[in-house]
Amino acid sequence: SDFADWVYRATQVSVRANEELKIYAGPDVPAAEFRSLCEEAAHAGRDAELKKETDSYDRKLAALQDKLAREERELDQDEAELSHRRMEELGSHADTLLGLFGKRRSSRRLSSSMSKRRMTSQAKEDVEESKEVIAALAEQIAALEAEKAAALERIRDHWRGLADQVGEITVTPYKKDVLVDLFGIAWFPHHVV
Repeated sequence: SDFADWVYRATQVSVRANEELKIYAGPDVPAAEFRSLCEEAAHAGRDAELKKETDSYDRKLAALQDKLAREERELDQDEAELSHRRMEELGSHADTLLGLFGKRRSSRRLSSSMSKRRMTSQAKEDVEESKEVIAALAEQIAALEAEKAAALERIRDHWRGLADQVGEITVTPYKKDVLVDLFGIAWFPHHVV
């Protein structure tokens, strides 16, 4: 028991440790191999975090690009509608002018012409609104891409120095872990003649 007590009090082992990466190696592992382990763990951690962050931003970007594509299709439809309304308005104005100089005068023609003008104006407003929404979506996409690039660079910077944070920890045994399997005394006779 005195020997076990002496081992408990006098024995310690220095262990290489990287606390941030939670990697530890005993004294039998060479320093170069431990550094290699730290670099591999840092690369794996960085890659996992980059993938997670990239996937998150890619989902957001895909949603914005879908909205942008829908809005561009809506703009094409609005422009076609505006073109159609302008043609109808011109036809209605021409009909009204011909009616004023012709034999039949009708307030109905003037009302129809005003209605066509209002519809053309509404179609023009729809086109302008679509253009504003497209510009806003394009700005959001550009801002999100810049934010993504900054976030990825921040992650790379964080993981870059972690592999170099190597230290040593002194480990002492627990008393319950000190087990004496065999103990004995040997005597080697020594004779003087």
